Amino acid sequence: MMTRIRGLIGAAVVAMAATAAAAEAQVAVEVRGGLNVPTFDITDAAKAGAGFGGSLLFKATDRVWLMGEADFGMHPGADLPAGGSGADVDVSHFMAKLGYQLGNGGGKWTVVLNAGAGAMRFAIDGGPSFTYPAINVGAKLSYALSNKASFVISPQGDIAFTKEAELGTTNAWVWPFTAGFRLSF
Repeated sequence: MMTRIRGLIGAAVVAMAATAAAAEAQVAVEVRGGLNVPTFDITDAAKAGAGFGGSLLFKATDRVWLMGEADFGMHPGADLPAGGSGADVDVSHFMAKLGYQLGNGGGKWTVVLNAGAGAMRFAIDGGPSFTYPAINVGAKLSYALSNKASFVISPQGDIAFTKEAELGTTNAWVWPFTAGFRLSF
């Protein structure tokens, strides 16, 4: 499975580089922090926790963005029925995405809807870690502070296709809600 993910990421990087060279595309990096919120069955194991992330973005056309993104969430263990709490869980999200910008981007506000695929890794404190294929949908709302810097709000929804025997569910939904800055080159 990791070979497929590496192949997907490699193909995305080659496509981004080719597109950027041909179209003199805009390149940007993002740094974000916020809250990662698990929902549905995974809440039996983990609570919402602090998160941070980063992105490499290529604006291939006036409206199409190619993105490579990583988010890292640190989740406290969920409360146990007998009292106390379970082990902490760190969740790493790695996604290759395609974004579509709404509107022509003439104002200070920009909205980009995105979707993609990749992998999520669940590392249980003092226990094993598991990596699963995952999908992503979300948006990026940005406000231009200058022609090279923007404030970004990035609500995302990531779903990992997990094994019930390992995590207690066949899918784990974790929502990174982050804000930060984008620098364009």
